[in-house]
Amino acid sequence: MVDKNIHTETWYHGLLPREDIKLMLRKNGDFLIRSTEPRPGEPRQYVLSVMKNEELEDQGIKHFVLREGTGKIFLEARGFDTISCLINHYMSTKEPIKQIVLRTPITRQEWEIEHSQVQLSKKLGEGAFGEVWKGKITLKNGKTEDVAIKSAKLESLNKEQIKEIMREARLMRFLDHPNIVRFYGVGAGQEPLYVIMELADCGALDSYLQKNPNLPMSKKTEMIYQAACGLNYMHEKHLLHRDIAARNCLYGGGQVKISDFGLSREGTFYQMDMTKKVPIRWLAPETLRCGIYTPKTDVFAFGIMAWEIYENGKEPYSDMKVAEVAKEVLGGYRLPFKPDVCPEFVKFVTKSCWSENPNDRCYMPDIVKFFIRMYKFKPVVQRPVEKQEHTSQNSEKKRTWTKKLFGKKEADTPVATTPT
Repeated sequence: MVDKNIHTETWYHGLLPREDIKLMLRKNGDFLIRSTEPRPGEPRQYVLSVMKNEELEDQGIKHFVLREGTGKIFLEARGFDTISCLINHYMSTKEPIKQIVLRTPITRQEWEIEHSQVQLSKKLGEGAFGEVWKGKITLKNGKTEDVAIKSAKLESLNKEQIKEIMREARLMRFLDHPNIVRFYGVGAGQEPLYVIMELADCGALDSYLQKNPNLPMSKKTEMIYQAACGLNYMHEKHLLHRDIAARNCLYGGGQVKISDFGLSREGTFYQMDMTKKVPIRWLAPETLRCGIYTPKTDVFAFGIMAWEIYENGKEPYSDMKVAEVAKEVLGGYRLPFKPDVCPEFVKFVTKSCWSENPNDRCYMPDIVKFFIRMYKFKPVVQRPVEKQEHTSQNSEKKRTWTKKLFGKKEADTPVATTPT
């Protein structure tokens, strides 16, 4: 089905998944139009999503697929020339659709970017789902910003890949910290699909370190502190990154910025499918054994990244194959630091980040405090973090795993939220 002018309608949200819709449709009669791929390889369809019963929250939302035939667009028996005509009819006449009256069109949010706001200028490389470009975005206030744009042709993406891109974008838009890459929005109304982020002028941190091997130790230590502040912020937001590494950080404006949230999850406990491919060289022992992730596994990976930074972006355990890395880490082997790295720092990372038992590792706030105390760095000012509701069920899961792995009760930790 093709409606060439649909993207001009503010109630059209493109490839918006259901997970975002439930945050928008709050009152009875709230509605929007979106597009979806029913099954892999099938033509995309337009869907009317409308709140029928607000008391049921997201369970009260109904979804109606628009049909096409004889040059018309149908929702029920009557056909219309365009989707706009269909919406205008049901709004003006108040004619119910399955006992639901369309009342309030929900327009695109601030983070839903129109393609006309984005200008591509230089291709920077290839990403997991498409190309990465340097460009500019014109904000709603008329101001322009240099940005990085992930661009993906919809024909090359299946439904699950689109959901994954939008899930990462949904997570990023709630993050606001100088050491986390800034998210501007997504352009999902037309092809190609855009994800627009802050442009870090020096690119990936590992590449920057490899190109600049003579950086002073003080600068590298500052980089590690900045990454610690960004990861600490994520943990305060009850988010696990799950893929902390120099390759997944950017560097720009003198700041390390954590990026690449494709593996990130809400909560403080996550059980991984052991058949999934994961970055073995950065994994904690308990992840290698049982596929579990907690803030303490991020702390372990943070220690590996600190080693990377001091080693100018060198791959961890570069003289070992992946299977050997897993065996050695489980056997207690840890990466050696160069002699010129501060002995106090080496001792701290070895004991407080790389301990076999996660209960013996510190939390990210402890790491930030160590840097402030040891190196006199200034604390990063950030907005207050809203407290979130927790579930005892997930907390019990975490305690059970700790007892199974280490035979003793876990030390006091933030209670876990339900993992996604």
